[in-house]
Amino acid sequence: MSHYAQRPWEKHLPASLHGYQLQPEQVRSNLAELLSHTTAHFPQSPAFSVVLPVGLSKTLTFQEIDDLSTAFANYLQHHLHLKKGDVVGLQMPNSLQYPITVFACWKAGLIITNINPLYTPRELEYQLTDSGTKALIVSELFLATLEQVIQKNPQLKSLALVTASLSEFFDEPYKGMIAQKMQADAETQNRSLQPSINYCTFFDALEIGKTLETYTPIHHDIALYQYTGGTTGRSKGAVISHQNVASLVKITGDYLRAHQSEFNNQDCILTAIPLYHIFAFSVNFLMFFEGGSHNLLIPSPRPVSNLKPAFENFNITWLTGVDTLYAGLLAEDWFVQNPPKLTCAISGGTALRPATAENWKVKVGTIIEGFGMTETSCAALLHPPISEIRQGSVGFPLPGSDIKIVNAEGQEVPLGQAGELCVKGPQIVLGYLNRPTETAETFVDGWLHTGDIAKVDEDGFCYILDRKKDMVIVSGFNVYPNEIEAILVEHPDVIEAAVIGIPDKQTGESVKAFVTLSNPHLSIDDILKHCKENLTAYKIPKFIEILSELPKSTVGKILRAELRQTE
Repeated sequence: MSHYAQRPWEKHLPASLHGYQLQPEQVRSNLAELLSHTTAHFPQSPAFSVVLPVGLSKTLTFQEIDDLSTAFANYLQHHLHLKKGDVVGLQMPNSLQYPITVFACWKAGLIITNINPLYTPRELEYQLTDSGTKALIVSELFLATLEQVIQKNPQLKSLALVTASLSEFFDEPYKGMIAQKMQADAETQNRSLQPSINYCTFFDALEIGKTLETYTPIHHDIALYQYTGGTTGRSKGAVISHQNVASLVKITGDYLRAHQSEFNNQDCILTAIPLYHIFAFSVNFLMFFEGGSHNLLIPSPRPVSNLKPAFENFNITWLTGVDTLYAGLLAEDWFVQNPPKLTCAISGGTALRPATAENWKVKVGTIIEGFGMTETSCAALLHPPISEIRQGSVGFPLPGSDIKIVNAEGQEVPLGQAGELCVKGPQIVLGYLNRPTETAETFVDGWLHTGDIAKVDEDGFCYILDRKKDMVIVSGFNVYPNEIEAILVEHPDVIEAAVIGIPDKQTGESVKAFVTLSNPHLSIDDILKHCKENLTAYKIPKFIEILSELPKSTVGKILRAELRQTE
């Protein structure tokens, strides 16, 4: 038996987790059941509050979420005539419309696809077409991008469109004040809050839905298509089942509860990371929803001072985020002077810097670090919430999951030796949408090959040593050099391009690009302008260096490793 099959980490786990096996009957077949279950237990408890930077907030109870999602499901099924397996795109910041839409889709047997609101027209068009999106629920803040897409691709004018506004759930006079501010901002930025194609506002869709017959409950195995970065320059849609996410919710919850880190309807979790990201989606949204916890939704977490009203007006007991969020809070006097009393803080998405962990420990408490990816429905490993944290470790596999470390030939390496991290468990996704070759390469005999370099010590603690060698992580977001390079060389005066990540105190890493030019008069500002037109902000190179030539191997492959050595 291999060292990993012996599960060396189990000796450090509570007895309730020894030999843990997730039984099929313990997993919800449709996540819409989660809504009905929680609503039955906590109908009048606060479920979600949207908290604006000015201090205004609006709260909906679990019963209200259930009722409104039913009305929206009626609208989707009977007004838009969406059928089982149709795809609905969600392009919104953290807002009350988000959970209503998700549960409505699942009630009606629809598949959701989360869309980054900051996408450029190129990125948005790709995901809409690749996923086969039939309907789009989009914040009015981001309509300008959609307009560019439908002008370029008239076929997308057939999208069933619903626009969402942050003002919709507020009472007067605040509703009018918010709407007025958003209209003024739009006029200043020369953009419209109304699309050029047929649409319905979210509020009107709810009102229509309330008049229609109740939807017919439909189950579809697939819950969502979650897009992740692709090494070929195009993102891939991970096919995630209801069972994948429900399993993740169950095993993560059991893991935390076994370590006396309970969460229930007395708890309050702050959701500053975006719900369209798999971390917030699976953990903040769904896991804490099942516990009946109160979820505070922050539409815009930057600057960090936007979080101040949430901390001042609510008793926050749980916090999730990336290193930059924790470091940002520690730099705020108002936060340090009156830190929250947290049950737990969880870090993921990117490595937690030792300085951040230490400062947080002194001023607030412990941060536990985990590891996961879209392909694990969020999490694969999590450091247990214990008094003695092993700094730098992402802990143990979640209950019912297994890991192994393999060499380049796919053979297991001994404990303490570095190799590729592979994960097996009920949360591993079904594969990639429309990508059979990449699916076969990544998911082998039930094991997810993460491409991340790790080691497991004698006690079973796992450490991530490196990532896929070329990937850059900017504030928790994966950035793939191939995509940036493909955009750079689209400029007629750029011959070649290479992209690497370099350390950045604010974002963990920054993107740096190296280019060779056919036009010596082309400026860095010209290149940046080209990037801004085609890339989301966090993907845009922070630094650009012009070289006479790029280092290459004997077969002509650009050697990014050599470029990294020069930094």
